[in-house]
Amino acid sequence: AATLKDARDTVVYIDRIEGKTFEPPMEPARIDQINKEYVPRVLPLLRGGSVTFLNNDGLLHNVHAYRGRRSLFNLAMPAGAKPLTKTLPEAGEVAVLCDVHPEMAAYILVLETPYAAVTAEDGHYMISDVPPGTYTLSTWHERLKPATQTVTIHDGEPAEINWELR
Repeated sequence: AATLKDARDTVVYIDRIEGKTFEPPMEPARIDQINKEYVPRVLPLLRGGSVTFLNNDGLLHNVHAYRGRRSLFNLAMPAGAKPLTKTLPEAGEVAVLCDVHPEMAAYILVLETPYAAVTAEDGHYMISDVPPGTYTLSTWHERLKPATQTVTIHDGEPAEINWELR
């Protein structure tokens, strides 16, 4: 657990663990469209995992996902549309935009490990069930510079890692 100043929606994660791969969860994560916003705005996802997109607005939206400038998919979601599920097999940042409402944006950070958390409004986060070991802990935020720290987790002892992001 720790605090980040003015950094809500920061993903804090263990990047990769040499020699270990993780099975993505069977259950898809969810991103909803509510009041012309993607909820959640930031989503960490294990590589190979799926995301279900829902439209709970009475409006036409589309879900247009990009990796850099490459369009990954572009799904029309009229009012009352059935949820649509997509799998993301490649690690990295995916921006999700709505071509109908340019103010809408979400970010999916596709990761190599399941050890990730998104900071709360007050900057706190918690990553649970990390096995003992030494890891590189990293941050991602849509506007702030990424940061990394080496952290050693001892069996049964919580570690507190604080950051100053700029």
